[in-house]
Amino acid sequence: MHKFLSLTRVTLKNSMGMLSDGNSKKLTTILLYGFLGICMLPLMFALYFFVDTMLTNFHFLDQDATILALTFYICCFVTFFFAIFLVPSIFFFSNDGETLLALPLKPEVILGSKFITVLIYEYSFVFMVLLPSVAAIIKHGDLGIVSILAILLVFLLLPIYPLVLSSIISLLVMCFVPFFKNRDRFNLISSGCTIVLALGFAIYVNSASFTQSNPQELMELLLSGNNSLIAVLGYLFPNAIFAAKAIVENDILQLIFFLLISFVSLLLCLLLAKAIYFKGLIGFSETNSNRKKLSHQELGKAAHQKNRIITYTKKELKLLFRTPAYMMNCVATTFIVPILMLLIPLVQGVTIDASLLPQEIMAMMNDYWYYFLIGGIVIGLFIGNMGLVSSTSISREGTNLMFMKYIPMPLKDQLFAKVLSGIFLAVITDILTIVLFGFLFPVFPLPMLILTLAASLVSTVLANYIGIYLDLSHPKLVWEQEATAVKNSISGIIAMFGGWGCAALVGIAAYMLPNEIIKYASIALLIAMLILSCILHHKMDSFAFKQFKKY
Repeated sequence: MHKFLSLTRVTLKNSMGMLSDGNSKKLTTILLYGFLGICMLPLMFALYFFVDTMLTNFHFLDQDATILALTFYICCFVTFFFAIFLVPSIFFFSNDGETLLALPLKPEVILGSKFITVLIYEYSFVFMVLLPSVAAIIKHGDLGIVSILAILLVFLLLPIYPLVLSSIISLLVMCFVPFFKNRDRFNLISSGCTIVLALGFAIYVNSASFTQSNPQELMELLLSGNNSLIAVLGYLFPNAIFAAKAIVENDILQLIFFLLISFVSLLLCLLLAKAIYFKGLIGFSETNSNRKKLSHQELGKAAHQKNRIITYTKKELKLLFRTPAYMMNCVATTFIVPILMLLIPLVQGVTIDASLLPQEIMAMMNDYWYYFLIGGIVIGLFIGNMGLVSSTSISREGTNLMFMKYIPMPLKDQLFAKVLSGIFLAVITDILTIVLFGFLFPVFPLPMLILTLAASLVSTVLANYIGIYLDLSHPKLVWEQEATAVKNSISGIIAMFGGWGCAALVGIAAYMLPNEIIKYASIALLIAMLILSCILHHKMDSFAFKQFKKY
């Protein structure tokens, strides 16, 4: 136990130290995190409004626990999804692996300390979902002693079970795919397998629970009360169901089940780590290089001068795709989130047939074109910095940042190419999201979908420019592994959550304002975004020149 506590303390200290960019003063860092908290407030308010409304509507049907379980499910899924990317990086890809292997430490002790580190990271996402949800249930419910105790335990233990699931998947994949001698290739393929297995399992389990219920059965469950509708959530995260019932029903037995799931799953994970963790960890320092001899024709073709901005953009994209840490955290995240959001309804058969809607409703969609404009702005703000490409483009340079000053290419062109790489990936995600959405719900007219896409492009461009400005202001240039430059970049975190917060604000405003105001406000907002993007592009060179003097 002493070794475990000592190693956990050191691991947490190192991890918390990685959150600093190495240049900013302590007060500046605190202010940045305060600003990040403010960015989260619109998202938390939107979630509180959603849970409060649902509890109000479903209370008379005695389905309160179902609504709370749904929010806990969301919380568990967020933990599970982010852990899929975070667990391999901290458990296997960190540079302390060889050092820890040489120490007299048991595998379960090493993995347990790293597990605590990942759990601390996950709390930031978990609390953002739990706080508004629990606040809404406190407003609507008369809670007893067991409910209050359950709320406290849920805040501490809810992320353990989904984190254990992702840890077990990572342990199995890393242990039984040991035949790659190239470290980068091993990391990339192992992480890819982890994501495919995890998402496939989540889609299968959730779709199975819904496809077994027809609308009549769902209506019977809804009207029967006693939180019977909770059965449609499936049992991928049973801890969420038991936690919700313990809070709403003030049931000590449900709380015991919740505690058993959390602790037993953690124990199984540690036992599995004891058996196979070292097998997966050994050999990660190996790497190979591929030397290719170029012919005279190939050399001439490679040395032919091309457009420098396009060439630099290609270089940035190749770096993102070839580096496993960037591929998993920047590229994969950008594509997987919208696909997952739309693939689950597709698997479950949740679609809308346009022929079933009256023609009057179809015609009204063209009259409310400004809502599609708002929808596009929200999509662009949400997706723009979700992949952390532009908002970590300076941080990813690390100690090589000075080469940006020396190469024969204007700094403005280099920065523009970095922004273009972020815009390119985000725009592909915008297109993919809207196309898949139009395929699943073909009731929306094609011109309206095109309008949505155009608005999303404008907000995506602005989001990426803001992202690189944030990274120019506070880059994280001191890091030991590539994943740290992305995951522990305060500029990237602020850009992502700031974009989500702005998207939530726009959505809330569109819900509350009258139609006439929304019509003109949507146009004004789009024009303002265009103008601001042009200003940021024009001023980027001078701003970067001032910032580079500080590095």
